[in-house]
Amino acid sequence: MIYTIVPARNEEEKIHKTLSMLLRTNSDKILVIANGCTDNTLKRVCDINSDRMQILYFNKPLGLDVPRSIGALYAYKSGATGFIFVDGDMIGNISDNINEIILDISSNNIDMGLTDCYDSSYTNSNMAKVLLAFRRQLNLELGIYDKIIHATPSHGPHGVSRKLIDKIGFKILSTPPVELALAVKNKLNIKVSTRIPNHVLRSTTKDEQHASQIAKTIIGDCIEACSIYQDNTPKRGFDGMDFLGYHKGRRFDIFDCVLETSD
Repeated sequence: MIYTIVPARNEEEKIHKTLSMLLRTNSDKILVIANGCTDNTLKRVCDINSDRMQILYFNKPLGLDVPRSIGALYAYKSGATGFIFVDGDMIGNISDNINEIILDISSNNIDMGLTDCYDSSYTNSNMAKVLLAFRRQLNLELGIYDKIIHATPSHGPHGVSRKLIDKIGFKILSTPPVELALAVKNKLNIKVSTRIPNHVLRSTTKDEQHASQIAKTIIGDCIEACSIYQDNTPKRGFDGMDFLGYHKGRRFDIFDCVLETSD
């Protein structure tokens, strides 16, 4: 059974289009993790009449990527064999791409199916160029750069197998580059399953401050992933600077409570 997990916070303008697109995929279930919403996101989800739709609601924001961990935990307990992650604001016509990831996870013995979102437009800002350099360095350190180039589970839809979760657990899904590092460390099968230029995702365009915080988060995640891969104490600092971004807003405490009550 394939679950597509959709984190959503204040996505009332886009969530209906995202879910309509996902209903055209081969997902068996589509699980929306509505968290910290102060708009009509929950109503927009409830307006969709499909027995494939499921909702988990949290009145507090869970922080970046933590909904993936909680959604995967719920799906796993429900018998899922494959887990696809798609952000709630991705309204591009990417259902065929999602199906390519699903095919690899369900039928081709792939444990992590990634999307290559890299295109020249992604490097317009200096911060984006720095981020790309850290992504490259991580993939080089992991020995998979020639295989996946700049692809990362932080960017674009991706999928994982039940085997991957059995090996690395649920919580790691909240720090995607660490997820990638541990997948390599456990000798799991990783592949770029599809290619979607960044602009085709049609994700929400937010302000420069948000973009900077996202970049700092992912840079810090890449540094942490490298340190864990090398069996060193996890760190998020480089050249005298700590890269936190939105990492400090990740509600691992809420995830821990959900995990405890699910046993």
